[in-house]
Amino acid sequence: MIDPRDKQEIIDRYTERIKSAGHNVTALGSGSDAHQIIRYRVMSEIADLGGQHVLDVGCGFGGFLKYCRHFDQPMTYTGIDIVPEMLRIAEENNPAGEFIEADIVDGLMSMEDKSFDYVVSSQAFNNRYNYSDNLEIVRIAIQECFRLARKGVAIDMMSTHVDFQEERLFYFDPGEIFACCKTLTKRVTLRHDYPLFEFCVYLFPDFQGWK
Repeated sequence: MIDPRDKQEIIDRYTERIKSAGHNVTALGSGSDAHQIIRYRVMSEIADLGGQHVLDVGCGFGGFLKYCRHFDQPMTYTGIDIVPEMLRIAEENNPAGEFIEADIVDGLMSMEDKSFDYVVSSQAFNNRYNYSDNLEIVRIAIQECFRLARKGVAIDMMSTHVDFQEERLFYFDPGEIFACCKTLTKRVTLRHDYPLFEFCVYLFPDFQGWK
């Protein structure tokens, strides 16, 4: 579980960014708008999301929903985030979406009676925790995302295959994450082919009859 001190640090950090930068990609700390579009494109390529029920973990301002609607992929959308101010803005910008205040572990684990067609998550695991184990958190989160998804999961994160690392961010070994995903299903895709220092994994349920 995420230590309460780490949760509060994240809430305070993003709330302050919104006050100083507004509701844009700068407040998210996710590079440029162009970078964000690349991430959303890669996530959306998991499947045709039109008509699907999608859960967005760490949804921020609901940008992924806006992106998909722009490309004519209307969906039933639920977003969860830990930052109340982000959710308030997301609801204003996306009245058709459902937004829930929850963190990326406890929030998922509490959804015992829910399921979605696809679960996606972009940039939700970037922050380096001071009191929690980043790798353990992402392992639990991937497991919970996969449990909730009927058709597939798409999650991106920072890659260790870089020539520079910022101290405040956490970088994951793509091979280690791939191996973690393979303990859940045989059908895993690792995307490290797009022009960012990041990677994305897709998880799909095993084919019927696979053991």
